[in-house]
Amino acid sequence: MRLLLILVAAGGMSGRLWAGPLNYSNKPFPATVTMVNRGARDTEYLVKYPTALKSLFKPNNTVWGHFFAPNGPAGKRYPCILVLPGMAEPNIWIENQFMKRFRKDGFAVMWIEMPYQFHRVPAPLVPSGQVFLAHSAHELAFNFRESVLDARRTLAWIRGNPAVDPRRIGIFGISLGSLVGAATYSVDSTPSYAVFLLGGADFPHLVEHSAMTRAFIRKLKVTPQEMAKAWPGLDPIDYRARNKGKKVFLMNGWFDHIIPRAYARKLKYAFPDSRQVWVPFGHYSSIVNLFWLPRYVADKFLKNL
Repeated sequence: MRLLLILVAAGGMSGRLWAGPLNYSNKPFPATVTMVNRGARDTEYLVKYPTALKSLFKPNNTVWGHFFAPNGPAGKRYPCILVLPGMAEPNIWIENQFMKRFRKDGFAVMWIEMPYQFHRVPAPLVPSGQVFLAHSAHELAFNFRESVLDARRTLAWIRGNPAVDPRRIGIFGISLGSLVGAATYSVDSTPSYAVFLLGGADFPHLVEHSAMTRAFIRKLKVTPQEMAKAWPGLDPIDYRARNKGKKVFLMNGWFDHIIPRAYARKLKYAFPDSRQVWVPFGHYSSIVNLFWLPRYVADKFLKNL
């Protein structure tokens, strides 16, 4: 194992687009890089750096990134995919099926632990991702904003990595990872392609109609009006004009009650030139597609990065 401390400049391409609450500072930030494992195909590194937006909980203020760099000739640069996982998951088993395929196809891969997920929970007994929903519209908007800014900071790190071709960076997200990824892709010019599975848009109204969040939101008595007031500049719909021409592939479940069809269609609306396909399953039953979907998604990235 080896430990490196580096300062990453966050300027460059990611600083070209500014977007209200998703503005990203181009100040350098420290990152520690520890080699975890060297395999036959690639080498895994643990990358830790400060969150781009500090919360009240110390464990949440460090981003844990997991970077897989292909083993190859010195100086060679590879396309890279940033993977944003779903939130309400005990592990990344589903995402790992895709990452295995990406790595097999020669991509560098970076996935990050989202706010309040895994190592970032406030206390050991708190379930991963639970705190993300917060207790008010303002707090929820803050947590979502932190997620997007952490993704932007991660893109800055990826872009500056000597093993990565900065012209060939993509984003892959599942469920909440798709929502965060779509907002990130809307304001950051680093990625040139994105794939979002089981995602949606118009989050202030989505939380009221999602089977996962509506009971929680109603219990807290958070109104759609309060959500909408806290959300300007955070949703990909706000950037529809800017998103014209961006290459995106969307896949949604026809019987999804977590991301109902209306909100999946709103994500398509937010990216006018995206392609959207539907599978005849729900949010969780869509897992049956894992026997073919990782190869299919990897092919999309191979053709576009």
